[in-house]
Amino acid sequence: MKQQIKKKESFGSVAIDRFSPPQGDNAPKAINITISFEEALKLHLGIGQLLGHLNGYKRSTTQGKRAAVGLCVYTQLKRVTIYEAKLAK
Repeated sequence: MKQQIKKKESFGSVAIDRFSPPQGDNAPKAINITISFEEALKLHLGIGQLLGHLNGYKRSTTQGKRAAVGLCVYTQLKRVTIYEAKLAK
């Protein structure tokens, strides 16, 4: 009998600089978000366009190093927006 090849359960993770507004003690430890393939493509494209824009900044400068990607999740509207942000000092 052939054995099934084990597969990854995730495709990576990233560190978060900060949450805004700050999360209180009652905030859930994790929130799962499920989006369709088509919406995932839009998210991918939006992040790619912003990364291309950020790549134009000189990374040797303080402002260039602080350039970041921001994601805003509207839980009640079920929307995510992508915007240019700055890392905390």
